[in-house]
Amino acid sequence: MKQFQQEKILGSREVDRDSFSNYRQKYPGRRKRNHTWKYRTEMYARFFPKRPCMIQGDRILNWDEFNHRCNRLAHGMLRLGVKKEDRVAIVGFNSIEWMEVHFAAGKIGAVPVNVNPRFIPDEVRYVIEDSDSVIAFVEEPYAQLIADIKEDLPILQQVVVYGVDKRPNGVATGMLVYDDILSADESNPDIKIYNDDFCILIYTGGTTGYPKGTVWDGTQRVRGLDMMLVNNIVPIFDAIAEYPDDAIAGISRLLGSDPKIVRVLTALMASKPARAFWRSNFGKNAVLSLFKVMSGNPWVLKATGALQKAGVRMLCAAPLFHGAGIEGAFTYYGAIASCTVFLPTPHPFVAKEFWEAVEKHRVHTAVIVGDAFALPLMDELKKAEEEGHPYDLRSMWAIVSSGTRLSAHVKQEFLRQHPGLLIVDTMGTSESSGAFATINASTDKEIKPAGARLITNKSGFYRKQVFTSRVVDPETGVDVEPGSGEIGEFLFGGWMTLGYWKCPKKTERDFRIIDGKRWFFAGDEGTVDEEGRFSLIGRGGGYLINSGGEKVYSEEVEELVKSHPQVWDAAVIGTPDPRWGQAVTALVELRQGEEATAEEIIDFCKDRIAGYKRPRYVFIIDKVPRAAAGKIDRLIAAEMIAKDLEK
Repeated sequence: MKQFQQEKILGSREVDRDSFSNYRQKYPGRRKRNHTWKYRTEMYARFFPKRPCMIQGDRILNWDEFNHRCNRLAHGMLRLGVKKEDRVAIVGFNSIEWMEVHFAAGKIGAVPVNVNPRFIPDEVRYVIEDSDSVIAFVEEPYAQLIADIKEDLPILQQVVVYGVDKRPNGVATGMLVYDDILSADESNPDIKIYNDDFCILIYTGGTTGYPKGTVWDGTQRVRGLDMMLVNNIVPIFDAIAEYPDDAIAGISRLLGSDPKIVRVLTALMASKPARAFWRSNFGKNAVLSLFKVMSGNPWVLKATGALQKAGVRMLCAAPLFHGAGIEGAFTYYGAIASCTVFLPTPHPFVAKEFWEAVEKHRVHTAVIVGDAFALPLMDELKKAEEEGHPYDLRSMWAIVSSGTRLSAHVKQEFLRQHPGLLIVDTMGTSESSGAFATINASTDKEIKPAGARLITNKSGFYRKQVFTSRVVDPETGVDVEPGSGEIGEFLFGGWMTLGYWKCPKKTERDFRIIDGKRWFFAGDEGTVDEEGRFSLIGRGGGYLINSGGEKVYSEEVEELVKSHPQVWDAAVIGTPDPRWGQAVTALVELRQGEEATAEEIIDFCKDRIAGYKRPRYVFIIDKVPRAAAGKIDRLIAAEMIAKDLEK
């Protein structure tokens, strides 16, 4: 227990003051403004004014309306004294209002800061203080949380409370109401924002310590997310020739909104000549090149958008205060002018609302965070089938999971229930705009785990990836030999954060120059096969258990335990052990109505994993503790079983 409590203070700032001047980059050529949220929002409102931009419940805002709302809020912020580079904290779950605050801040050069409303007061205080936020926008249910800590935050000048599609009630003295600060001025603010300006300060989840702020300019964040979408398309185009017709129909719906056009596109794309084209390097390269040119370019999107008049619709279920939510929503928003769909209830997650939104708004793709979201979604699909009113999911072509990987049995069940679906398991970090997608389709003979394809002599089409990567021995820094079985650490190259706010030493340690190129040492560890594919085993640091000198990756053991037929969810942690230092310990949540003993689960693992990795202790619990973003809360997990371990 003491170990977990000590870890909770890790990641605290190293210096008390910081400035964006310590991070600002100088890029070749003249300063440009095309990779800023201000530019993208205003251009999309100009080119696609009537196309849907934001949907939540019965509210639908087109691009023109959303832009005007952001402008009114931006002018309101200026009247309150918010200036360029001032930090603007946003405390709330997913809503149109959350997005308005973010993009309104970007229009005046202010810097949005994500705050998890489920943090304990000390953590919320830390993020607002650490970021030097001068104003906080707070969703109504969490206003009292801010009121309780406001006196400890002398830099925080204003607190604005908002309701989701309603005016908040009972706002505390000294706080402002969102609706009241909106200006009547709907014009675009006349403030120049450049690609190299401070764009956003994103705080990491803080699973083993207080969150750390990652510093971004427009080039690294906005353009980086354009390229992340391109990078994630590579494995789709590489395998599209083998996809079932239903999956190709889903892809067709991204290209055309009219049902007749979709049928024609599907017939063409699924034909033998087309499949031959997709298999050829020429075909793959041609489509990928077009996608690269199109992503984030309003002029090209306008020219190529004749068939898709309604726009792509992306449902963001991953919380916006989490990296998976920010990257998922903003990638589609900025790269292809998509419509962002939110659930009517910001929190807690309601699986029924998810599928109803997919059906009602003809959603094309959705972003979730691992099994915590996927398991209730699968249950709701089964329930609807059993009750005789299955959901109409024909519009849906892909579910994307980020932040934590999906279990193999979860992917299999999704593909069984919806054979036309593609399951996209992405591997990325809050520090990098880069992510690597592993795509699973119903025709796959094996379910591939999360990972990445390195660029090697055998990479083929994967050489077209826009993010470079490598896997090195964390002690020697030498690249791991493909097929050697060695475990190495994954390094991201390409677009990434400029560093950790107020943490210069950690920035220097985690971001290093190798052979003249900047790399991020991600902490993800795994092996590289002979084809150059990196298979993620788990993360070091807080996720790593040291048992008798052997490394045990919690996620690897969790994957095995969750494959037990009676197990619904599992968390694996290291607990103190006098002989081995740490003992592998599993907390297991059983499927509803099922029974299993700790001994049965330990026996299940015996012949399936090395002896030192097998759980020594298994505790059957009611529910695996997870944070709102879906990640396992290992501190709470340790607290849950502390008394039992002492017996």
